[in-house]
Amino acid sequence: MSAEPLVSVAIPAYNERFFPAALASALAQTYPVLEIVVCDDSPGDAIERAVGEARDPRLRYFRNPRCLGFEGNFSECLARARGTLMKFLNDDDRLRPHCVSGLAAGFQLDSRITLATSRRVVIDEEGKPLPHIAATAAVAHVASVMGGRELGDFVLVNSLNFIGEPTTAMFRRSDLEPEAGGIFTWGGRSFHCLADLALWLRLLARGWAFYQPTPLSEFRLHAGQQQRLPEMDIACLEERLHLMRLARGAGFLANGTHAVAALSRIREFASTWLGQPLEAAQRARLDALLVELDAP
Repeated sequence: MSAEPLVSVAIPAYNERFFPAALASALAQTYPVLEIVVCDDSPGDAIERAVGEARDPRLRYFRNPRCLGFEGNFSECLARARGTLMKFLNDDDRLRPHCVSGLAAGFQLDSRITLATSRRVVIDEEGKPLPHIAATAAVAHVASVMGGRELGDFVLVNSLNFIGEPTTAMFRRSDLEPEAGGIFTWGGRSFHCLADLALWLRLLARGWAFYQPTPLSEFRLHAGQQQRLPEMDIACLEERLHLMRLARGAGFLANGTHAVAALSRIREFASTWLGQPLEAAQRARLDALLVELDAP
């Protein structure tokens, strides 16, 4: 009997174009105790056919009875998973073969670890590597265990997601207690642009983090992503402020200097929109956000 815990690789599936590559990367994992959960939210049957053609006993496929949407499908994956450790895989991303084994090993180091993550690589629509961006900079140059609040503060002060997208990290399923709204709801607010950080910070508030500097996953940039839609821009800025406030309530940014720096960074991002052409409604939201950021 294996002493290694079962890991659930969960794919909240919708994008038929990129799903086969995501699924192939899950099937290629070297970790021996694995289930691959696919919750299909797509309108067609291409994803179901791809799963059927794989003929792999590790696969568990579920067709959602209705379209659950972004947060709903992630929440469904969590509910369907049976593993001790949870690993999401966005349907347009890819895992490298040793991703699951590399992250699962982190949880063996200390029982206080609540989140394991790694560096990741950006790829384009064709799967070709793109240059690193600020958020993919290495947090450490050797495999490291670090305080959860320290890592959270580093992310908040820079207002950059150094931890990674849902594909990047792994957590213990028992460490997450979702709110009624779903897996990305925190303080009664459902996050979208910063959904991953809203999840990671809640886990980091409970314990430590393991970081692997070797890239173990690849996240794809393509035109169809909702975060790249123009109407999401101001909403994403608003989420930064709401996230920072919730994080402070959870014990992050206890150092006043760090809190001021985090606010200043959000103000810096917001200021870049002052000279941009915006619709009246977006302009009003931006102005209201700037007033909040400038309030004493």
